[in-house]
Amino acid sequence: MQIKITKVLKNEVTVCGQTLTREYAENIMLPMLVAQCGTVKGRQFEVVKAFDEAGLSLSAVPEVAREYASDKVEKAREQARRQAEADAHAERFREWTPRELAQAKKDREDRAAAIREQGERVRAANRRNAGW
Repeated sequence: MQIKITKVLKNEVTVCGQTLTREYAENIMLPMLVAQCGTVKGRQFEVVKAFDEAGLSLSAVPEVAREYASDKVEKAREQARRQAEADAHAERFREWTPRELAQAKKDREDRAAAIREQGERVRAANRRNAGW
């Protein structure tokens, strides 16, 4: 079912080229279109999606609107998960630039020097305390 909603104004809406009052479209037309879809959730969601994207109220069909909203959130969550997974894979296989390699090497060397220095301090402290 192709529903094209254009020209959404304060009191008027153009649905498939026909100008209707906003109240009629939200309170009468939406429930009729959803009822025509029967129990087929996919078709109901197409109708509700068209009205939702146009900025019209979905209060006339609360059950379908609630299911549509939860489905929309679930799809967004799934898309975010897929994107995070793709980003993680891309990061794993990314080629490091020479500058990044040099910086990582410098960081490793600095960390190793700090560890060696700490070890020397501990050994020196042990030698001082050994003569009690």
